[in-house]
Amino acid sequence: MASSSSAILKHPRWGSCELVRIEGTDWIVRVIATGRFLRVPSERRSEFDTVGAPLPPPIPQPNSPAGNFQRTEERNARCIIESLRIGLPSADGSTRQLAVGYNKTERFIREFLEEVSIGGGAALLLKGQYGQGKTFALTVLEEIAREEGFVTVRTEVDATENRLNKPHHVYRDLVRNLKLPNATETGARAIARKTADLLATVSAKSPYARMQWLEQQLECFPLSWLLSDTQIHNKPELVGLLECDPNYPARIARAQHRLHPPRGPSQWPAFNAGTQGDFASFVLCGIGRLAKLLEYKGLIVLMDEMEKWTELNWAEQSRAGNLLGGLIWGATAEVGRRDFDDHPEVLWHSGRCGGYPFTTSPRCHMGVAVAMTPRGDDGPEWLWSQYGTLRLEDVPALTTQNLKRYCSLVAPTYAQAYAIGAPADAVVQAIASRAMGIWKRDGALTTRAGVQAVIQAFDGWRHES
Repeated sequence: MASSSSAILKHPRWGSCELVRIEGTDWIVRVIATGRFLRVPSERRSEFDTVGAPLPPPIPQPNSPAGNFQRTEERNARCIIESLRIGLPSADGSTRQLAVGYNKTERFIREFLEEVSIGGGAALLLKGQYGQGKTFALTVLEEIAREEGFVTVRTEVDATENRLNKPHHVYRDLVRNLKLPNATETGARAIARKTADLLATVSAKSPYARMQWLEQQLECFPLSWLLSDTQIHNKPELVGLLECDPNYPARIARAQHRLHPPRGPSQWPAFNAGTQGDFASFVLCGIGRLAKLLEYKGLIVLMDEMEKWTELNWAEQSRAGNLLGGLIWGATAEVGRRDFDDHPEVLWHSGRCGGYPFTTSPRCHMGVAVAMTPRGDDGPEWLWSQYGTLRLEDVPALTTQNLKRYCSLVAPTYAQAYAIGAPADAVVQAIASRAMGIWKRDGALTTRAGVQAVIQAFDGWRHES
């Protein structure tokens, strides 16, 4: 059930934010500087400080003394409608069931995932104008990927902290958002625990023997060493090393491992250099092979808001390209063309600790999917295609016919959310006409504006009934 609040929050990356409401255990916050809405899961609430009104008390759980709950179906329906009201996908993926005009999108998503699982890797660029549904399409891809058995990592690029020319920050956000299929635990600890369970079943018993076995399977020496300590999931320092957590310096964290790093600091470096995209790319490719070893189908890397690339100068784009380019090349390069010196000329090693390969020699079963608002002839698509084969797909635009169909799909959910009778077909058609008028008056004619127009039209019908 959604709740309202006027609490003002402070975030190190987004600055001042307003807590708009609570959906289940998620916060919906509005970034005051940009007006953008964000969904904050419970595990990330600690990133915010309260600077305004106090936060609301926790939402009482079902069957608690607070009681007085709507039925679960009604509560879930309200969450969906409130998400649509501000143009956000529902946290549980329910809004995907309301998608219209996405048949082609879902088809190429499944083709992309098949290429990753069977072919060994692929790269995809999703393009669409602002508000056209790029984030939604990326969310659909993420949900289908986990349903199909892929591990996913996701980040949203911004212009402050999570900049493309800071590979260690982008890597950190990706790994912190790592999700396994059918699992509640997230982040580096989740995959470390699964690896420890696997190592308990192999014949290699000593840390050194486990490291050798992992190296044979992964061919990613930093990851093989780090995960050879089967207690990694119980050692915050080592989990922090895998997540590039600045609270756990590499020198101190390495000392907590059961096995002294055979290559010294280069086994897992102090990952804080702005140019060190090669190391981040190498480890993520290793995680792709690890996912396959753990009997998942591979790893899907999702990166949103990639148009921020155009805000970087030439030197910053060169540094940013070492991560993005390494990932695209690692995902797409053919067997026999994947070694240390085979990478495209537009990629260059950082030089830290002698430099790192951008990817593993075998295919890494990694898919890279990036979403961006196109920038016309000045866009980076041509440069990115030099890193490897990059499939381009346009996010479908909302049509008037699909807007009418969308109203019919939303009607039962809206009625359930407010515990009212579902409107008759003739009434839905009238609501659709009102939504069409609101959408056209808005002028932008984007998918987000269309969705919000539909909810506004249903609100008008409810208040008039």
